Amino acid sequence: MKINTKIRYGLRMLIAIAQGGKLMNTTELGDGMHVSPKYLRKLAGPLEKAGLIKSVQGIYGGYALNQKPEEITLLMLMDAFNERVLLTDCLLGKKCELKDSCLAKQVWEMLEKTIEKHFLPISLRDILENKVGKG
Repeated sequence: MKINTKIRYGLRMLIAIAQGGKLMNTTELGDGMHVSPKYLRKLAGPLEKAGLIKSVQGIYGGYALNQKPEEITLLMLMDAFNERVLLTDCLLGKKCELKDSCLAKQVWEMLEKTIEKHFLPISLRDILENKVGKG
């Protein structure tokens, strides 16, 4: 399982905006994140469409969070990019000759449920306060 670049950089972008505490343009974000401003503009579209950030146009414009950090979750980030944590094709309902007899499937189902329960509800506030995985 690998989290793709859109999700990784999208999360970093949300963190940087939250930490900035002001409108931040993609040049500022890119400098701090060591990421191309052009790529960050591509990420901003889905994040804005999902209501996670808002943009202000103009010379002093930029991006700000559109919700409180405690209201933004990793699930919302994943949804913004229409992504899902995928473990195996069999959990997607794809045809499998062993679907009725495969004992390994229960392992993948349990792992996916664990991720959905413990990983996806993590909020931006949890991350900012360094509380992820700390009981």
